[in-house]
Amino acid sequence: MISKTTEIEKIVLPTPFLVGPVNVYVIKGDSLTLVDTGPNTLEAKEYLTKALNNLGFTPTDIEQVILTHHHPDHVGLIEELFSHAKIIGHEKCDLWLRKDLTFVSAIEDYFYRFFKSHSVSEELIKKMVKANRYFLSFTGKKGLDMKVKEGDTIPGLPGWKVIETPGHAQSHISLFHEAERLLIGGDHIIAHISSNAILEPPYNKGEDRPLTLLQYREALKKCLNLNVSKVYSGHGETVEDLKGLLDIRFMEHEEKALRLKGMIPKEGITSFELCQLYFRHIYLKEPMLTMSEIIGHLDLLEVREEIETRSRNGIIFYFKK
Repeated sequence: MISKTTEIEKIVLPTPFLVGPVNVYVIKGDSLTLVDTGPNTLEAKEYLTKALNNLGFTPTDIEQVILTHHHPDHVGLIEELFSHAKIIGHEKCDLWLRKDLTFVSAIEDYFYRFFKSHSVSEELIKKMVKANRYFLSFTGKKGLDMKVKEGDTIPGLPGWKVIETPGHAQSHISLFHEAERLLIGGDHIIAHISSNAILEPPYNKGEDRPLTLLQYREALKKCLNLNVSKVYSGHGETVEDLKGLLDIRFMEHEEKALRLKGMIPKEGITSFELCQLYFRHIYLKEPMLTMSEIIGHLDLLEVREEIETRSRNGIIFYFKK
């Protein structure tokens, strides 16, 4: 028998982004809860309002909104439709939501220096900064009302607890219902595509850059160990064979890392040069995503001590050991 807190309604919303439609979820718990909101577009707003009406609700009936992560296709409508509701998410989500100018400026400064050291052209770095500002335009400035972390429970949602699943985003959380073995996984686990472990700067001064692909792999293993029977994903279909899917994902990581290692010449190469070779047809269109892919797999090889880095005139080169 389906309990009240595991009665989940999926709503599919359009986005203007390459990823395509996004899934948000209504949970009819003690508090009527929405997980993610879709982007701040008129089309998504109309779709979501109509879908809620079809379930017998209006946006004002939603008592709390849980955000799986800070990306604009998941958080855009919290201010437009749900300013009355309690907004819940990871503390790292709050910085992105409020769009504090100091925070945004620090991100842009960090990535300028970072990508220059990886031999990315000035023109392409400016394109990435412009793209980030474009994505931020699909969110408001309302921050979190409640910050959650690993193991926390959510008021009004008995049986559900927070699982930190960083990698795709440093702010990423998933929701786990142990008794029913259900996971609301956001963009952490998607059936039809492999989630990109997107580069992010360190959040605190003095910290190293997070190794996002390694984080992502560990978070996938964590979910596998939970013995999940069903994953409600942020995009696409529900996942019912998590082990089978993750076996494929881990194999893809290994194959890509091996291929990249084979492309490193004796005299060394920069990550951007590898990106141009590996993603020759799309790196100009999606520089952040493709560079995240390349550097993530180079991080994996470097941690395994299969490759090493050396700096020449401020530029980082990768060498096979």
